Amino acid sequence: MGPRIETERCLLRLPELADAPAIATYCGDYDVAKNTARIPHPYPALGAEMWVLITRAGWKPAGNQSLTVEHEGAVIGGGGVFRRKPDADWEIGYWIGKPWWGQGFATEIGRALVELGTKTLGADRLIAGHYDDNPASGRVLEKLGFRYTGESDELFAMARMGKARSLDMVREARGCDVPSRTEHAIAAG
Repeated sequence: MGPRIETERCLLRLPELADAPAIATYCGDYDVAKNTARIPHPYPALGAEMWVLITRAGWKPAGNQSLTVEHEGAVIGGGGVFRRKPDADWEIGYWIGKPWWGQGFATEIGRALVELGTKTLGADRLIAGHYDDNPASGRVLEKLGFRYTGESDELFAMARMGKARSLDMVREARGCDVPSRTEHAIAAG
């Protein structure tokens, strides 16, 4: 069930209950959680288990895709392609556990998410954003073909327990291919 996307070093797939301890550990790091909108801090193990179960139960081939990222058999992060509202643009997001920061995993995972959004889900355009105090994420998104729109939003960040400025970015699917080594396989059920 669900997508299995292989990159050069990683496997992106639906989360499994056995992933919950690693998810809770890495998402429980404030430096990871504060760079996302939806990960609270602290992040309890039960919260990770519930997220896995809800994600698996709600998976649909043409719906929001939330995936666990594995490297050498261990969970190192997560990512997804999703719509906040029906008929809205598809958005990508990702997180990487701190031990793997600075090793190119975010770009590799982001490339797979762009392909999932454009080739599998049929997005003509993708959106993303990053908090203004996380410029490294902006550099990753630029490598993936995203460009700043000049707009920003004050978004609530659960870990920060308040709003933070998010810089908006967009990527048009046409004429902006990003070379990739991913293979997609979506199971129908």
